[in-house]
Amino acid sequence: MVKTPRKKTGTGRIRPLNRPEPVQVEEDDDRRPSLVVTDGRRAKIASIVDVWEIVDEWWRPDPVARRYYRAALEGGGTVTVFRDLVSGAWYRQRT
Repeated sequence: MVKTPRKKTGTGRIRPLNRPEPVQVEEDDDRRPSLVVTDGRRAKIASIVDVWEIVDEWWRPDPVARRYYRAALEGGGTVTVFRDLVSGAWYRQRT
């Protein structure tokens, strides 16, 4: 049998993980991302790997509606960005 030490495991401060960060995005004619500026660098998107939407809490004053894009970048690497469908702003979602 394992005894529980009942010690605190952290500082008690709760903080969000993987908080989205605002990002500059250029769009193509279909309003899909074609270029993203991350960490001060411009990266052209070679292809869109996946697209999905999340619509949640639509009954609240501030609903959540997002269209996510997982994109392959020219020169290698990937990025996940989303458009907030309520405000129209773009964000990078770190994974």
